[in-house]
Amino acid sequence: MEKAADIFFEHFNTLPGSSAADIHRTGEIFSQIPWENLTKYLLHSSGEDRPRLADEVMNGYVNNGTGGTCYSLTETLGAIMKACGLYARPLTGHINGRMNTHCALLVEGEAGRFILDPGYIVPGAVKLSGAGAGEIITAGRKMCWTPVKGGWELSTEENGRKLKRYHLEDRQLSRDEFVQYWKDSFNSPGMNSLYLNRTGSSGGRISAHNGNLRIVDSMGNRNRKIRRDYPQEISEAFGVSADVARAAWEQLQRQKQGNS
Repeated sequence: MEKAADIFFEHFNTLPGSSAADIHRTGEIFSQIPWENLTKYLLHSSGEDRPRLADEVMNGYVNNGTGGTCYSLTETLGAIMKACGLYARPLTGHINGRMNTHCALLVEGEAGRFILDPGYIVPGAVKLSGAGAGEIITAGRKMCWTPVKGGWELSTEENGRKLKRYHLEDRQLSRDEFVQYWKDSFNSPGMNSLYLNRTGSSGGRISAHNGNLRIVDSMGNRNRKIRRDYPQEISEAFGVSADVARAAWEQLQRQKQGNS
């Protein structure tokens, strides 16, 4: 775990700190690491349903531009926050009635309590008020964490629409629980496709689902097809190695042929 934090601070040329500004800055920098399931998809396809821990995630990012899904990213960011002398623990989340299918991080220190959610591409740390509420505004979107019984509810406001996104439980997870939810995620429906998300250069976000690319920023929402070269276009858009993208894309095509 300490090795992962060392890699992070050295690669991004920043220093650990425990002030509110430090916590937000670390979360903001960490959001440059993409949410992607290509690495997880390749493991699953090879029969290796194993968690990618913090050292592997950071080495993967430095060497291949890869990141991970919410569990790997939360695990890694937690290790980095602990290296800053902060208390950090994972929170389990429920999306659309699907229990324990998401996770985020609760960080506590002298500067207060914060929610960090690298799996939802939140660019920074959300400081919680004394009542437990928090919000963050990005390009074209406002995200609000409202305290509810036993945790928080995330809602977003975008293009005049307010939507409920997930529920986080504020309870102490055992390590075995967290790892089991992580392992269970290999069998989620989303593992039949390739997904990537990252923060955009203008503060928005960019995402891909198989051959479809979506950009959301202050200029609005734009969709386009990846028609030319999936590995190269994914590499250009997300920084992920073209070799990793190619391996995942070719495996997806084999899977589709096998199911046809």
